[in-house]
Amino acid sequence: MTTTVNRTADRGGPTVPAPGVLARLPRRRRWGLFALGVVLVALCAVIAYLLVVTAGVTRAYLAVGHDVPYGTTISAGDLVVVNVNPAAGLSPIPASDRDQVVGKHAAADLFAGTLLTRAQLTDKAIPAPGEQLVGIELKPGQLPARALRPGDAVILVVVPPTGLAGVPDTQSGGTSRPSTIPATVAGTAPPQTNGNVRVDVAVSQSDGPTVASMAAAGRLVIVLTTRN
Repeated sequence: MTTTVNRTADRGGPTVPAPGVLARLPRRRRWGLFALGVVLVALCAVIAYLLVVTAGVTRAYLAVGHDVPYGTTISAGDLVVVNVNPAAGLSPIPASDRDQVVGKHAAADLFAGTLLTRAQLTDKAIPAPGEQLVGIELKPGQLPARALRPGDAVILVVVPPTGLAGVPDTQSGGTSRPSTIPATVAGTAPPQTNGNVRVDVAVSQSDGPTVASMAAAGRLVIVLTTRN
């Protein structure tokens, strides 16, 4: 029997490793990802700390002490100071601005216990100079089914006078477009037992007598144009 001997190593050639004994390559350490993870952990810790610290922080804001009707001049007695946590999306008036609030007018009905915002205030008096406040009593069919709110912009439509049968007399008014008067709702009263509703409207000083006369004759219909 003849034996063949591999003498490559003896001649100085490269040594071929045995199969299955490959050397393991060292793993690369991703230092960038490691550093990013450390930063994220630290950031989360800081945010959690700030949330805990600020959770108990309160600030002084102005709130409504009792109900204030639309258009009423706000006095110092209408306001109270409350300490609440600042909330995202809310812009209550700081208590330090009390002097800027006193003397303004309520731009809407203000309810006791609510925080006061600048959108609820106006410099315009109700009625404003050059306006008159007129109270009119309307039947259910003379105003929208949706309850009117103070500050709503409306149109007062003057309808033709009614005949003996209670039907509008079209001959008196003809076929021309009915007269209209712009107005602003200043206040409303709860419906009476007969369903009638009393509404206070602010109109131009020149329209005041006409509105009062047409209201007494039951010839006014309210049309809502802009919701407050």
